[in-house]
Amino acid sequence: MNNKHDEEFDERRRHKVENFQVNIHDDAAGDSQPEEGKETVISSYSDPKEAQKKEINSEEAALNRAKLAHTLRNKEKARKNRRLFRGVWFCIFLLFSVLAAKYVVADVNDMLAVGRQSVNVTVEIPKNATSGEVSQILYSVGAIRNVDAFRLYSKLTKAPATYGGGSYKITTGLDYEALINSIQSSAKRVDTVKITFTEGMNAPEIAASLEKNGVCSSADALKAFNTNKLDDNYDLIAAIPNVSSRYYKLEGYLFPDTYEFFKNEDTVDVVEKLVSNCNKKLTKQIRDKAKEEKMTVDQMITLASMIQSEAANKTDMYNVSSVFHNRLNSKDAALNHLNSDPTTLYPYRKRAQVPANIRSTYKSKYDTYTITGLPAGAVCNPGLDAINAALNPNSTNYYYFCHDAKGNAYYAKTLSGHEANLKKAGLK
Repeated sequence: MNNKHDEEFDERRRHKVENFQVNIHDDAAGDSQPEEGKETVISSYSDPKEAQKKEINSEEAALNRAKLAHTLRNKEKARKNRRLFRGVWFCIFLLFSVLAAKYVVADVNDMLAVGRQSVNVTVEIPKNATSGEVSQILYSVGAIRNVDAFRLYSKLTKAPATYGGGSYKITTGLDYEALINSIQSSAKRVDTVKITFTEGMNAPEIAASLEKNGVCSSADALKAFNTNKLDDNYDLIAAIPNVSSRYYKLEGYLFPDTYEFFKNEDTVDVVEKLVSNCNKKLTKQIRDKAKEEKMTVDQMITLASMIQSEAANKTDMYNVSSVFHNRLNSKDAALNHLNSDPTTLYPYRKRAQVPANIRSTYKSKYDTYTITGLPAGAVCNPGLDAINAALNPNSTNYYYFCHDAKGNAYYAKTLSGHEANLKKAGLK
């Protein structure tokens, strides 16, 4: 019984398996309709949702393929554009390089003065002129061809930011470095002026002469006459005492002589020329003689300045010197006042030169009618004759002197004799 049942079960199972295999074959062959009366078998591919998903995935894939194709086209286009731009920029760079090289060569040639004619010219460089101003001046006379190149060269080589100024004789065939050196060198300057300072001129008068001849302003000169910048170079100047009590520190040391200056010259350089000359003229022999007379160099200069201002001539200097020496060595306190007229108004010569607001009451702090002994400093700049007279006075008993309008000298031993001389000289 059981065996029969089992055989029937196996038969049905085999039949189902066979039908299943047939259905799969028919579906794969493309039959869309099942045979009538047969059991319909639905495979996993016949699910509508799965079909819908497949369709969506197919659309997304197509869209992705389109995007990819678009991206590839853009990349290809970008590569072509980059090649084009690179080509354009290369051409621009090449053109710029050619032009730049042309200008660089031209600038280098100008810097080295290649092909520039050599012509002697005179240029006027203003005081404190900048490199830009100098380049324009040099360009105007044909000394350079490129203003900007000269300015750049000046900056790179750390040439002076400003120039002292003056008139310079230069050659247009010089390179940049030589041109810069030429307008800095005193040897190339042609705007020189000779000035003679006579014995007895004082600081304000020397300053006025410097301004008149275009060397520097009077105010700048007077300021420089009080400078301390020369102290380290000259022991003579460093040793000047009681500077704060003086009107002009260097009065007496501005040695009278003929000098050559540049127009618009630096005032300290101007003053140094005078001081340097004084330092040379005051020889060791003169300084040793001052020591023998128990005088400092400054006392000698101060006394010599008074002799220079008072004496009528060289011969008169030695008698005037004797009067001052006699008074300085006198035990009579009244005679220790040197009573020198040029000291009463210094630094002015005449009362009319004193500013109007103080004229009526003005009294110099150098006034030897009120102070004892020598004043704080010189009242003018003495020459060698006056200096020698200060060191070598005549041997006399004179304590007084005066001069008439013609320069004739009168000497006296006593005050009464001096009063009589004043009348003879027409001074009373």
